[in-house]
Amino acid sequence: MPGHHVRFVDVLSTPSSTYSDATLASSPGPATPPPVIPSPLFAKGQLTPQPNYVSSPLAGGHVQIHSALAHSVGRGAPLYWDLSQPVDSAQVRTTSALSTLTERLVMEPATSPKLASITIICERLPWAITVTPRQDASWAAPYVTIGDVLFTLYRTLRLPVTTAELNAHSDPAFHERVRDAYVARYQRIAHPGERENEKAKAVKRVDFLFDARMFKGLSLVPEGIPHKGFAPGVVWKLHVARP
Repeated sequence: MPGHHVRFVDVLSTPSSTYSDATLASSPGPATPPPVIPSPLFAKGQLTPQPNYVSSPLAGGHVQIHSALAHSVGRGAPLYWDLSQPVDSAQVRTTSALSTLTERLVMEPATSPKLASITIICERLPWAITVTPRQDASWAAPYVTIGDVLFTLYRTLRLPVTTAELNAHSDPAFHERVRDAYVARYQRIAHPGERENEKAKAVKRVDFLFDARMFKGLSLVPEGIPHKGFAPGVVWKLHVARP
């Protein structure tokens, strides 16, 4: 029922992600009613922001990110989440306390207008992350929801780093910081068996964040990524910080 705590099941399918220097293509998504669009709405007039969305001005219109995901300078985001931990551990700040994620929240559209695909980039990561609707999820919808964003971020950052990806960085200091993040990550696991199992999985993409593993929200990249075919309104920057 809406309002109940939601559980994210970590299944084996791989999210849509790729190197940031590769040509990316937004998934058109399934056929949907007019309010759901595969690219930002450039209306002649401005859209009226809804109470739970943070508006980002664009040429000719607005696209808005849900307030739970929105980055605020100096404050981060209402969502409190260590990106090295499962999504179930995330909490939402209220005026008086932290509350767990609910079915109602993860089913809400990540953006307004509703989009069939968004792309997330981070200055610490060499990969761009494309988020599309997950149709086998409890929060399934024909547009990107908060649940889609959180699940895709988690699954992407849990992917192993290849030797080629590590060797793309020649700076020894970079390799040392990645290794430190990897060691610190598995050492935070209390159960000895689980800790050894995680250690055996080696470096993961989340380790490229070093010690800045706290989710601090998403903000619009106003210009998009034109040379990769991403118009304004579909590209968002992931902000992170130390715990």
